[in-house]
Amino acid sequence: MIGVIVDLLRAARRRTGVLVLLGALPVAAAVAGPAYIDAAQRTIVADEVAAAKPNETVLSFVPTLTEGDLGDVFERVGATEFATPGFDLHFGTAFDVAPRDLNLAWKLSYRDEVCAHVTLDAGRCPTGRGEVMIGFQSATQLGAGVGDAISFRQSRFDSVEGAPQVVRLGKAAPLSIVGVYRPTDPTEAFWGPVPPFPPGLFTDPRVVTNATFSQVGVEPIYTSRATTKLYDKLEVNESQVYDLVADPDQLTLDWVDHYPAEVARMTAAAAGIRSGFVVGTDPLVKRIEQSRAAVTSLVPWLAMTVVPLCWFVIFLAAASGAESRRTELGQVAVRGLPLPYRWWLAAGPDAIAVVAGAPLGWLAGQVVGSYAVPGGDVDLSLGSALRRFAAVAVVGAVLAVVLAYRPVVTGRAIDLVRKVTRQGGAWRSVTVDAMVVALAAFAVVEARAVEGPVRGGLATLAPVLVILAGALLVGRLLAPAARRAGRRALAAGRLAGALSGVELSRRTAPRRAVTLAVLGAALLCFTVLAVDAGDAARAQRAGIELGAARVLDVNQVSGGTLRAAVRAADPDGRWAMGAVAIPATGSGPPTVAADTERLATVAWPGSVPADLLHRLRPAVAPSVRVTGNRIQVDATVVMPTFDPTRDTFREGSEPELWIVVQPPGEGERTVPLGDLQFGRHRYTGNLPECGVGCRLVALEAQPVPVALELTVHEISQLQPDQVVAGAGLLDDPARWRATTEDRNTATAPKLTTGAGTITVEMAPSNSAQRLVVADVTEVLPILRTTSNIARETDTGWAIASPGHSDPVPATAVGALSTLPGVGGSGTLVDLDYLDRAAPMGAGARPQVWVGPDAPADAVSRLGDAGLIVLGETVAADRAAYEDRAGAALAARYELVTAAFAVLLVLLGLGLVAAVERADRSARGRVLRAQGVAARTLRASARLLDLWPVLLGVLLGPLLALTAWALARSATPVFLDAGWPMALPILPDPVTLGLVWAGCALLLLVALAGLRRRTRF
Repeated sequence: MIGVIVDLLRAARRRTGVLVLLGALPVAAAVAGPAYIDAAQRTIVADEVAAAKPNETVLSFVPTLTEGDLGDVFERVGATEFATPGFDLHFGTAFDVAPRDLNLAWKLSYRDEVCAHVTLDAGRCPTGRGEVMIGFQSATQLGAGVGDAISFRQSRFDSVEGAPQVVRLGKAAPLSIVGVYRPTDPTEAFWGPVPPFPPGLFTDPRVVTNATFSQVGVEPIYTSRATTKLYDKLEVNESQVYDLVADPDQLTLDWVDHYPAEVARMTAAAAGIRSGFVVGTDPLVKRIEQSRAAVTSLVPWLAMTVVPLCWFVIFLAAASGAESRRTELGQVAVRGLPLPYRWWLAAGPDAIAVVAGAPLGWLAGQVVGSYAVPGGDVDLSLGSALRRFAAVAVVGAVLAVVLAYRPVVTGRAIDLVRKVTRQGGAWRSVTVDAMVVALAAFAVVEARAVEGPVRGGLATLAPVLVILAGALLVGRLLAPAARRAGRRALAAGRLAGALSGVELSRRTAPRRAVTLAVLGAALLCFTVLAVDAGDAARAQRAGIELGAARVLDVNQVSGGTLRAAVRAADPDGRWAMGAVAIPATGSGPPTVAADTERLATVAWPGSVPADLLHRLRPAVAPSVRVTGNRIQVDATVVMPTFDPTRDTFREGSEPELWIVVQPPGEGERTVPLGDLQFGRHRYTGNLPECGVGCRLVALEAQPVPVALELTVHEISQLQPDQVVAGAGLLDDPARWRATTEDRNTATAPKLTTGAGTITVEMAPSNSAQRLVVADVTEVLPILRTTSNIARETDTGWAIASPGHSDPVPATAVGALSTLPGVGGSGTLVDLDYLDRAAPMGAGARPQVWVGPDAPADAVSRLGDAGLIVLGETVAADRAAYEDRAGAALAARYELVTAAFAVLLVLLGLGLVAAVERADRSARGRVLRAQGVAARTLRASARLLDLWPVLLGVLLGPLLALTAWALARSATPVFLDAGWPMALPILPDPVTLGLVWAGCALLLLVALAGLRRRTRF
């Protein structure tokens, strides 16, 4: 029997080779999934560690002992207790010292291996007792350099008459400056979770100025451990710390797996010596675990779709072979060969070929799975973990061969010899198709019902099940359609079309070829569309959350200064826009105040419709500008219920008049004009430096102990002399508004105009009452997102303004699912209007949004306008980072499954075509004997070969679009559920056209490779 099997394999070498490849595919698919998961997890860890912030790779131990009990216990014991593989242990200590002649305090610090992380401008690192090195900025503050000796005493800050003051304690210790340093990288993890260098120290000169004003030395003074012992008795607080700084090469997948146990061990060690343990790596590990969970939960389900498909194609290939051997096996049955031998003779050659392909699939699966991950590499040590997956794949492939040969082994011998196919099992085929359709419908319902990203389960299989159900229905409906087409062709006298239609309707092999072609084209098309849509969605999210293609963080400036500087750098408004990111408050979501006149040009394309942008800047009166050095108000005061001849104000309650102005780029400044006087009077006051012009905000009276009428006749400036608000402006009620500081409507002033004046009637109130220039809306218009977080509170909308104590009342004039700069939750307001409503001081996060048309010297132009760029974030970089996260890596495995599917379809079509060619030649000779022309038979054969290509090209992409419309929510895109924008119903038409053409090209190449001239 073995010899017969070997002869059968030799007789069909080409078919055997294809079956070997088919046998390799289920094993490769089964092994590729776990190999991909392992490589993806290693890539996730490496990428997250590389992208981690410095403080996310540091573990810190700080003593909880009181100052008197501290001593050297923590330093001595911690050196052994805190040592951890993969981390460098650094001890540090610091306390405040101050020189005798300067009212500035520095940190006298020691840190292990500090000399390896600084660059010396002069001198050397301190090694001996009493030697120090100072920062290059501190050298300027001290006015000292290498070779100088300065005595320092311990110091601390005390409040003296309400102001912080440096207080010196203890004896002075002479310190010799032996070096001047600058940190090689001031933000690296070596410096600990909070670097000792202020942000912007090396780029913004104002940092040093502000530090000097605050009596603080801007850099630590580093010294040897022996020098800190010069101070025998510390009278100030000394901080000690052990920082465990991670070696990125040691933060591997194995480290992440052991992380919980290691953290528990270190926490216990810290408690054992009365120390606190600050775990800075938790956010990093959380992101890693989130990405790993996406990969490990999704990839097995995606891999699960390929292995059964491999078995299905093996079944079809074996069934085609069984169909061609019906007569041969029928003759064996007639001769009375026992059933077990008939099974071995029938299915044995195909089963052996399938099993022979398993070792090839074992190696190919590991290589494909590993290298399909960007930056992945093969780990052959996974062999033991993959054996069970490979074994299941081999067993399934053999069972598929056995099931394919069952009809010809168990069928009646007379039917086999006569090549008569029994139709009694048709109901089973219909039942299987119906079950697949029902399962696809259930999966679609589950996928659409899931809130948030799909993480495994039947919902993950929804697109594949829809495509499989569609391909089976195409094969099911093809028989009656081909029969009808054949009859019409026969009636029209087209004999070749009639023969191909009859052949297609009666024989299962050509219909299986069509099913395979449609299935392969649809899977390939859907996968490419899904991966492309996922990449586009991540790029869109990165751009919208960031706000623009590039966002530059700049030095702390007010909103007005930022807007003016950006407009000076880009006067045409083509590439730059000022924005201030205002963090969330206790009562409201995060807000972005942007120069919305430029948003449509600079911000991420399509992030806000133009009609909504116009709502953020409703028409208002122009501002009133003051350019002089002094201000003068001509006003009349009447107090109807107060008689100055017999009534007096209580001490401290005399009403005063103030004028409120906003200098360029600054917050509000209140200028006193003196006590209010009865009758008409001119009130004057000195203005701050106005430069190009201060904005006149309001006239203010406070307090108002009695009812009061203030009539303003004229507001003018001095030096240069000029009327600021004359009769025409004061007589226009649309240019003014009366308010109270506490916005109490019960005590709100009443406003009347006439005869070139304006009169404010004020009710008694302790709050300031204002006559406000109406150059901004009373209620600030904003856009909000539709998320639950960005909902109006019980007290209405209110927007915080940096440097302003009270929030600004606002009203939502529109809602979108996302907004630039805040993503899926937040509000958007116009920067200029917010600055007018509540003049903005320095604070929050000033930014410059830069569009794609920015010139190469954009940063230089911003610098010339007075802005210092501290950092840059690029939307493309953020999108690239997300493309290597767990959800994107899981989606990328769909490309692997599509590649397997395409290869399966091509091999399956090849086998079906080879079997059909032999049978078609035999049937053609019979028809030739009956008088059918050879040309007609060849034309019919060409049509039969063309059907799978035509239907695959036409129906495959349409089926993919159907699956996309029904089950696109099953496509893994993001790790979280915080992005409200769904994938589009229709994919990108360019991508669709390209993939459609690619499917056609693949099928045409397959057709050309498989076509041979059939001899009749």
